[in-house]
Amino acid sequence: INITNPDIEFELNGEDYNWIIRTANILQSPHVAIQSDGESMFITAFNATDDSAHTNSIKIGDSDGKKYKMVFKTENISKLIPGSYDVEITSKGIAHFSNKNQKIQYWMTTETANSKYEG
Repeated sequence: INITNPDIEFELNGEDYNWIIRTANILQSPHVAIQSDGESMFITAFNATDDSAHTNSIKIGDSDGKKYKMVFKTENISKLIPGSYDVEITSKGIAHFSNKNQKIQYWMTTETANSKYEG
């Protein structure tokens, strides 16, 4: 599988990956989002079906002006071997995680009902 023109590209470093997994486990968050407000990019642990549930996020980079919220199940993200990843995501909800130090790649889909891409 090849993503020729990803809409979202970034590096998820190992420290941020470990942080989001720990945070999602502590908060018992069933979802993790990669989101952008157009200026900054964040990774967030939250519950897409419960607005009153606790959330927590950290900035993982600067945005290229696009606004989006791409939602994944925590159980899928937590299956990645810990490490740093080059991440590509399409607006259609296909994500490619490529480990920067090992020859390991993961493909997963976003939760389309909760994800949005404004470009």
